[in-house]
Amino acid sequence: MKEINFGIIGCGDVTEKKSGPAMQKLEGSNLAAVMRRNEEKLIDYAKRHNVPKYSTDYMDLLNDDNIDVIYVATTPNMHHFYALEAARHGKGVYVEKPMAVSVEECKEMIKVCKANNVPLFIAFYRREHEKFKKVKEMIFSNEIGEVRSFNYFFTSKTQVIDPNRPWLTTGEISGGGMLYDVGSHMLDLITFLFGEVKTATGISTNQSQTYKINDVTSGVIKFKNNIQGSIQLSFNGSENRDEMVIVCSNGTLKFSLMTNDNLTVIKDDRTYEISFEDMEHVQMPYIKRIVDTLLGKNDFDTTGIYGLRTQELIETFDNSTTIEY
Repeated sequence: MKEINFGIIGCGDVTEKKSGPAMQKLEGSNLAAVMRRNEEKLIDYAKRHNVPKYSTDYMDLLNDDNIDVIYVATTPNMHHFYALEAARHGKGVYVEKPMAVSVEECKEMIKVCKANNVPLFIAFYRREHEKFKKVKEMIFSNEIGEVRSFNYFFTSKTQVIDPNRPWLTTGEISGGGMLYDVGSHMLDLITFLFGEVKTATGISTNQSQTYKINDVTSGVIKFKNNIQGSIQLSFNGSENRDEMVIVCSNGTLKFSLMTNDNLTVIKDDRTYEISFEDMEHVQMPYIKRIVDTLLGKNDFDTTGIYGLRTQELIETFDNSTTIEY
């Protein structure tokens, strides 16, 4: 195999710049076909992005022998259905976050992909950003000593319904609002940075009563390497804040999880910042690793287990329970 041909099911807003063009620009990758039910928007997308094949019927993509991987970019409540359909047709699966709307759906996705011997990837693309790889390198190289604790604080203003994503505040479709949407990125990055979770406990509530979903979450996580810390996510505040603080034995790191802003390093009574180049297509480094893995040039996880682990944390916090591994 010299080139990976992608087909997109749900070529909406998220695929316009973040992912779709990356599949066309990367060496060894090609965007071969796209699908969505709105024919007018589908044709417009295909023409603007120079995609040769398009259809309002997802089966046309699944029955296309030239397509190697299906990128599921629909609303979260449909991730499970399309992932299973793609796997049963022998296609590799790349699913937008959150992986699904429940832990049980995630488990079945992993099971069916394994049974059909196809790879499963989840779009937690921040894992391949240079900023977060640098943070992880600094943590585990002991450049600033051993991690003593971490605290992540995020607050945003009360969610206003996005006309492009009006379903986001509907739990049955999104899974559970912002906790499932951006919160999945946050929790996945935290596990990426610190390792395997040993135990986690959380409390969530619908504080503002704006929608029928929880909008405040507090959590504590302990990892198997004895790193532990807390998170506070408030999606109903009066300001926007996004700050991770990692306190180590010889220094401190401060940075945001949801932006490409500078990394602040405090060490030996000196404070300095490390900057990172902005990306036109934020999923490109992640998709590159997927493509290279499928071409036998890399070894990225193909089981989707990291998506399941993130979903387990989301549900643990959302349901105000505790999980242990």
